[in-house]
Amino acid sequence: MPQPQITEEEIKQSEVLRYLGYRGQKADEAITEQIRECIHEMLRVIQPRFVYRRFPITFVEEDTMEAGGLVLKSRNLSTNLRGCREVIYFAATLGSGVDRLMTRFGRLNITKAAILQAVGAAAMEAYCDQCQRSLKEELQAEHLFLRPRFSPGYGDLPLAIQGRFLDTIEATKRAGIYLSEGDIMLPEKSVTAIMGVSEVNTHCRMEGCEACANTTCAYRRNTIEGYRLKKDIDRKNF
Repeated sequence: MPQPQITEEEIKQSEVLRYLGYRGQKADEAITEQIRECIHEMLRVIQPRFVYRRFPITFVEEDTMEAGGLVLKSRNLSTNLRGCREVIYFAATLGSGVDRLMTRFGRLNITKAAILQAVGAAAMEAYCDQCQRSLKEELQAEHLFLRPRFSPGYGDLPLAIQGRFLDTIEATKRAGIYLSEGDIMLPEKSVTAIMGVSEVNTHCRMEGCEACANTTCAYRRNTIEGYRLKKDIDRKNF
């Protein structure tokens, strides 16, 4: 499958603002221009790549599944995969050039570094959406349907499976994604996810922010909590 590419139009300014802590507020022109500049700089350095593998899935218990030699213990994930005979293990990254860009501006301009972080998060989300659309089209040829992404750390799916998950799909060899000694996924703008493959077109009950137990997250959709990054930016003069 060809590797999708990211364009400027696909990085939604509304998503960047969400990651910056804006909740339904209109950004002023100075911030809007900074976001545009950061998007352009991000697009010059990203090298997006994704890998995936399909595995049969076995439901061992109500909240325990096995796929690709990996035991998945999660009631939330079990609910979302109900009716699936296969799963896709997925990993994607924007590449190490993004890390170098953010590190450079972290030393030179903290405000710009914060905006680059938000742009990177929005770009990562847009790229994953692109990859998922490509996978969906591929499965349609087999008269199969794809469930939404569900990542380690969502709901009650332990983040501790991350290392074995990456090994199972050879993410380090195939996409350069690995865990640091502190179990941080690198490059920083990388994502892993599990997607169910079903013969029936149904909707996942929980995905993304809905599945996450961290209700005070500064970047959570549809919440009034958390304006940390916005306050940090507001304290600085553009």
